[in-house]
Amino acid sequence: MRQATTRLVAGLMRKEEFAGRSLEEAMARYVISPTLASRTAAVHCSHSGRLASPGVVELRCTTRVEGLTRPFAVKHTYSFPLLNEVRESGLVLRPETPGGTTETLVALKDGAKSYVNVAVHDDEGYMLYSSVLTYNRRGEVRPYVPVFPDKFTSPLSLGHADLGEAVDEQGRRVLRLVLGLEELTGPTVVKVGYNTAGIQEVRRFEAAPAAPVVVSDLPLEDNPELLPGEWVIGATDGEDRMLVNGIVRMSDLGASIGAPS
Repeated sequence: MRQATTRLVAGLMRKEEFAGRSLEEAMARYVISPTLASRTAAVHCSHSGRLASPGVVELRCTTRVEGLTRPFAVKHTYSFPLLNEVRESGLVLRPETPGGTTETLVALKDGAKSYVNVAVHDDEGYMLYSSVLTYNRRGEVRPYVPVFPDKFTSPLSLGHADLGEAVDEQGRRVLRLVLGLEELTGPTVVKVGYNTAGIQEVRRFEAAPAAPVVVSDLPLEDNPELLPGEWVIGATDGEDRMLVNGIVRMSDLGASIGAPS
């Protein structure tokens, strides 16, 4: 994209909030929708599945919003990381019908099971709900549960963390992740990942007691590697255990298609 603008669709998620909570419970604490941020308890989401045909699973997501006084549009997003595929379906919820369901079919190729990220967004693109689901050849759909819950998040002590637009030393607009680590006793590896449909990049940094802050910039100007849509920007330790996770919507402010360069 020639010129990209960004917007956080959920608050920057810190590892501490995931300790002792399910993924859904933890992520619900980061809803920043102007419409529903103070009413997250009004949002109810559920999921189910069935075997549609041999090797093909139907996934279903249902969203219900209590207390509606007017129509309210939501979007269900199904992201399949192993397929590099994203599917979206829209719904309009109304006071008299405050719940709605979408379905999607997915074929299991070689494996016995796989997983999908399911998210619900409001009419301004802010995230209301997110979950990671596993599904198998029997059509069973379940929330993802880490095999070792205590190893999902990093034991490193996390200090200040921030994700937002900034200007680098060359005067370029960038999306900057700042990550401060505390109580370091020696060098440690930090990985920063940038992920969207079909694009994955992992950067490796080293933090130390004398240099405990990691800064990673993603250029937002004249960057041919950017795509519009939702990006997940995450930081982990050297063993891929979570430190922070951010979800950002990229929009293109560049020239329209067909315009002269």
